[in-house]
Amino acid sequence: MNEITLAGNVGKEPELLYSERTGEPVLRFSIAQNDRYFDRRSGEWRENKPVWTDVVAFGDLAQNTFDSIGAGDAVIMIGKLVDNSFTPAGQDYPVRRSELRAQAGGPDLRRATATVTRKPRAERSGSTTAPQTAD
Repeated sequence: MNEITLAGNVGKEPELLYSERTGEPVLRFSIAQNDRYFDRRSGEWRENKPVWTDVVAFGDLAQNTFDSIGAGDAVIMIGKLVDNSFTPAGQDYPVRRSELRAQAGGPDLRRATATVTRKPRAERSGSTTAPQTAD
């Protein structure tokens, strides 16, 4: 199984687009995982460079996540890691890139509280429309 869980902070504001082909909501954002450790020599806490992961969500998960999180929020996302590496024109080596295709997620309740609002069944179809496209 290729399922992972990432906990971190949302980078800039998530971007919600709509598929030109299907009209389905598509959400894109990034998460920074920050690693802190105690340096015994200096007696201080230190931070490693953050590791950034792109996240993409579709359908109701995309819309609900967009309605629930923003830049700086602590989140936990679950999904499949997908390789999006590519080789730019005129270059002999690939640019390595991966993204998390989200299957579930929400706020990290270790660092925030949440109030759950269940959507009525009629609103769970992802049948919204918008001028922007993701395709």
